[in-house]
Formats: sequence, structure tokens, C-alpha cells
Amino acid sequence: MVVVALLVLVPILELAVFVQVAQWIGVLEAALLLATLSLLGCWLVKSQGTAVWREGRATVAAGRIPGRAVVDGLLVTAAGVLVLVPGFVTALCGLALLVPAGRDLVRRPLLRRWTATARSRPAGAGALPVTSRERSQSLQLGGGGAVEPPGEPLG
Repeated sequence: MVVVALLVLVPILELAVFVQVAQWIGVLEAALLLATLSLLGCWLVKSQGTAVWREGRATVAAGRIPGRAVVDGLLVTAAGVLVLVPGFVTALCGLALLVPAGRDLVRRPLLRRWTATARSRPAGAGALPVTSRERSQSLQLGGGGAVEPPGEPLG
């Protein structure tokens, strides 16, 4: 239901914003500004995507699970989609996700929510162990569902 609402409301919002911007600066100028935002976004997706990839590889090389890099990769991908969708609102949201500080504002609540959800699942259903002792017991018993929280050392 939420997806359907977004598919209806976002285009209406984008059209209203484009009309407003076009009234302020002109139709051709608004279209050029929109194209410029998309090109800037594409360049930022490439540069930030490369940076996130390097961070993930460095984290793995250091023997840690690349939780933050994986979430950043997902956010950069979402930003790329938002930047490529024609419209000022989506382009600005995408550009905000391409800035590391913008990703940080989204990443922290996402990780908290996902961790809480994973820990609230019943044992054996892919729940994260809550304590180091539980994690150790799970690994000793062959509990393949146990996953270390992002950023903690492996093993």
C-alpha cells in the first residue's frame, strides 16, 4: 500500500516542484538544472561507490565483517536510483545520500532497527546473539545463523 501511494504521490510532487521552479527561473533553465543535478549525481555515485567499495575491502582485509560498508553500498545504490529518476525532490534526496554525513544520518537508525529486529527473533530463526557468551556458544554448537554485529572482529 505504501509503495502504491509513493508511486502516485512522488510524480505529483515532482511535477508540482518542477512547475514552481520553472516559474521562478524558466522552463529551459529548470530542465537544464535538472539535467545538471542528474549528471552531478552520476559522478558522485561513481566516486562514492568506489570509496565504499574500498572501505569494504579494507574492512574484510582487517578481518572484520563489513556491516557499515554493506549498508553504505545499499544507500549509494538507492542514491543512484533517486538521482536518475527525473525530478528535483528525488535528485536532492539522492544527492543527500551521496554525502557521507547524509548517509550517516540514515545508516545509524537503519542499523539500530535491523539489529533490534534480528535480536528479537526467536533462537534458531536467524537471531543475533545478544552477548559474547551466547555468540561463542552458538558458534561452538555450529549455529550457522549467528552473525557478528557490524564492525566486530571475526572469530
